[in-house]
Amino acid sequence: MGKFNAFCGLNDERIMAGEHAGHRKRIIKKLESDTLLEHELLEVMLFAVLPRRNTNDLAHRLLNKFGSLHEVYSASIEELMQVQGIGESIAAHIRCTGIIYRKHFLKEKNRFTGKFESRNFAAYVKEQYEHLTCEVLDVYILGRNSEVIKRCRFTDQNQISAELDVTDLSKLLAKESPLGIVLVHNHPQGQNAGSEADDQMTLQCQMVCSMHGVLLCDHLIYSPQGVYSYYLAGRLKEISKKYSMQNITGR
Repeated sequence: MGKFNAFCGLNDERIMAGEHAGHRKRIIKKLESDTLLEHELLEVMLFAVLPRRNTNDLAHRLLNKFGSLHEVYSASIEELMQVQGIGESIAAHIRCTGIIYRKHFLKEKNRFTGKFESRNFAAYVKEQYEHLTCEVLDVYILGRNSEVIKRCRFTDQNQISAELDVTDLSKLLAKESPLGIVLVHNHPQGQNAGSEADDQMTLQCQMVCSMHGVLLCDHLIYSPQGVYSYYLAGRLKEISKKYSMQNITGR
């Protein structure tokens, strides 16, 4: 009787394994048709870290805990590990997938397209910076056709205020050799008009750009009051003329 029970148990395991393999094949085939439900998408994602396990129940537990795919991929490792069946490695895999999507795919989606023009770019700045709660300083690199080809952030969330490191900016310009750049930073609270510190940042940037033969095309500041443009306000022309290598050297 014991041998019979053991034999039956072995057959049950093989049947379950076969059914699971068949389910994986069916769901992967369905993936190509782009008709998977949220829990099925999570199932497929978990295949890589749980190659021998049915991931359906785990996918449902994740969605029950966080409510949506967006929230699952936005959760911290600690939060993910609160779900039954989620260890550190699986949590790190989910977290990493979410970070990759936000840093690379959303970045491409949110890029400014077309040639740079201050008035149009101001509308883009409002859309991109109005949700930020800390100050940031970004440098947008312009290609030879005045198109935005890259954004470089000079600050992080640990900094209290946005500051320009002219050495880092000089290294960036030497590396990229752009036609021009655009400075953008934000005032999450307060006025959008350029302050004395903002003026100083603009003229320092202008000097570095002039040394590299690069155009400073604008400095835009976002605040809840709106977007301020040094170019549209007429102040950039004055700064560019006064703080240039040609004016300083007299050549």
